Amino acid sequence: MQEARLLLRQFTARITPKNTLYVLILMIFFIIVVGPLIGLLANLLWLVVSGTGSTILSPVFSERRTVLLVQSFCLAVAVAGAGIVIGILIATMLWRTRQKISYAVILLVLALAPIPPYIHALTWSAAITWSNQYLAMIGAAPLPATGWVVSFWVQLMAFLPITIFLSCIGLASVDRTLVEAARVIRSDGEVLRKVILPLAAPSLVAAFGFLILVSCTDYSVPSLFGSDTYALDIFSLYSATGSTAVALIAAIPLLLITFSVLILCRSGIRQLTQTPNWTIRVWDSPPEFPLFVRQLQKCAATLFCLQILVIFSGLLLTTGSWSRFMSAVIYSAQEIHDTVLVVICVVLIALPLCLAVTNELIQPGLRGSFWWSAILVPIAIPSPLIGIGIISLWNSPVLSPFYGTMLMPVIASLARFAPFAAIILFVQMRSIDPVLFDATRIFSRDSLHTAVQIFFPLLAPALFVTSGILAALTIGELGATLIVAPPGFGMLAIKIYNYLHYGAAAEVAGLCLVMAIGTMLAGLVAFVMIIWWHKKREGNQNPLNGEMIL
Repeated sequence: MQEARLLLRQFTARITPKNTLYVLILMIFFIIVVGPLIGLLANLLWLVVSGTGSTILSPVFSERRTVLLVQSFCLAVAVAGAGIVIGILIATMLWRTRQKISYAVILLVLALAPIPPYIHALTWSAAITWSNQYLAMIGAAPLPATGWVVSFWVQLMAFLPITIFLSCIGLASVDRTLVEAARVIRSDGEVLRKVILPLAAPSLVAAFGFLILVSCTDYSVPSLFGSDTYALDIFSLYSATGSTAVALIAAIPLLLITFSVLILCRSGIRQLTQTPNWTIRVWDSPPEFPLFVRQLQKCAATLFCLQILVIFSGLLLTTGSWSRFMSAVIYSAQEIHDTVLVVICVVLIALPLCLAVTNELIQPGLRGSFWWSAILVPIAIPSPLIGIGIISLWNSPVLSPFYGTMLMPVIASLARFAPFAAIILFVQMRSIDPVLFDATRIFSRDSLHTAVQIFFPLLAPALFVTSGILAALTIGELGATLIVAPPGFGMLAIKIYNYLHYGAAAEVAGLCLVMAIGTMLAGLVAFVMIIWWHKKREGNQNPLNGEMIL
């Protein structure tokens, strides 16, 4: 209690004319990111106070929803477990490749990661259809086109890029000196099993928990393959009743699971974000693993290559021709315009907000823990529930002028992805020597000079990466935007998702190709900007010859 009072005094001491803008920015971030949860809890509290809560509990909790919850959680655990195993195999395989090839793979992974899962669902659906046509010709049994098995496979392939990236970070968190010392007295296989994996376990468990959260809160893939999930049931219940409180009460079992996973993985997530080098480790003497490990690595790499082949060949073949692609683009010009407008607004609003929050994340004690909780808790909330919470908060007398406008899809993307942007900026902040910032406080003329000449140049690579990731994720955001988008404001993701339920037509594939190109272009522009910045700051030196800084 005393520590809380001390924190409050420190906070109020910061509210001076000079820091009022800083405090206002922090408040805006808190309202946008944590506001949906506050709106949901406020509605639930009103329901309890009014005494009507007990009347809706019986239809909300049922045997069918219990089965849905178990199925959704089992699917998430299976996807996360298989993904981490494949990610570890590919990450360790990259240890034996040349550095530039490893960097190229990581960049490809980062480019593929933001592609929405429902686009993967389209391409794998087409691949299964073509495979079944061939199997029918030779008299073989067809592959399942619906159900939990195909939902598991498509989700695994959709999340594989981010799984590989998280596995690389987790293995990079291990102290290299300990590994080199162990390699002197033990074989590389034993070192991997007894030293590297145990030391990387907290980070890998955090990655495993994060994948469970992502899978539990995604309903697009299972719904497209005829499998109901708990997250989809929340959206359906809200659509049927229009009651925020009912949706929140129905979501409590899922929230208990996601928050429990988040609490168990919280320390590992912080350790994962504090890894000093998010790159592939370079070995003076590459490790020699046993034959069966190398065979498993080749199988994992084959799966990743298959995923790349399916995502691009499926879209191109289903689209059919250049004229169909152009007609899909022209037919959806308004949706593309609206999507680009939302992306620009999200990036411009998120960067200053996340920069302020990053400064709070590096603070010790209760202050830093509070803001870490503020950015991690929204990650555990299903995207439909975030959209419902936004409606609860913003559809009020105070904020009603903003409700029903283009700002709502912007708020939805900020609420979902601003925490990830803050984490990326936090990682870059930790990689900068704090002595540089201390020196600026002594020798700088004013705050504007410090920001323009020192602060922003040091953080420029992270700002470019954050902008690219925010843009790519916003292009494919669906769960919350589907609920809060105003009438007449058509996002490209919403149009694709609605059309997918009527079959994988060529026009739909063309729109998916537009979105896939858009997400990859966002990452490519960010990477080109990083190279340009390094050349400008370091005398045209290629950054890939040194350490790649995010």
